[in-house]
Amino acid sequence: MERLVQSVVQDVPEAPMMTVRDLLAWAVIELCEQGNAWVIDDEPVVVAANTPYAELEAPPGAEPIRVLDVFDGGVRLTPGGDYRQTSPTRIQILRKTNASSLSGRLAVKPMQGNKLPQELLSLHRETLRFGTLSRVLMLPQPWRDTDMAMHYQKYWIAGVNDAKRLSVYGHQYGGVRVQPRRFI
Repeated sequence: MERLVQSVVQDVPEAPMMTVRDLLAWAVIELCEQGNAWVIDDEPVVVAANTPYAELEAPPGAEPIRVLDVFDGGVRLTPGGDYRQTSPTRIQILRKTNASSLSGRLAVKPMQGNKLPQELLSLHRETLRFGTLSRVLMLPQPWRDTDMAMHYQKYWIAGVNDAKRLSVYGHQYGGVRVQPRRFI
């Protein structure tokens, strides 16, 4: 994370490091909230599912944003029909289940003071850099440069969209296109 701060400071040397750190923390949270950059899918995400007090369970150092998928014994539950997320940490299971915990996919963000896992940081390094630069260059300070800020903001938005695409389609190669149906 510190190397990323140094990278931004090289582009805007007048900006205080503390400001850059704060805006980098903003970029991390925004990337997770808007782009679902950090998705947990290898452990149970719903606990106490067979009670009226079901909650979303995030790993230590993270807090839930939204549930993407929920599975009950391999069966994918439908949002609105089988479950409803009432807050970032609470979920209401609308169908009867005997399982006390359910697996699924959960988008999370780091808690205040915690960092993004290293593999996600290296995957989204440039996107975080662009987001931080776009915000630093928009501050009402002597280094303000709105044209460059808008330039970096375009790359920031594209990076957030790429993160969302990765969370939906994964890391496979090739485009995701629908082939036309051939009628014989």
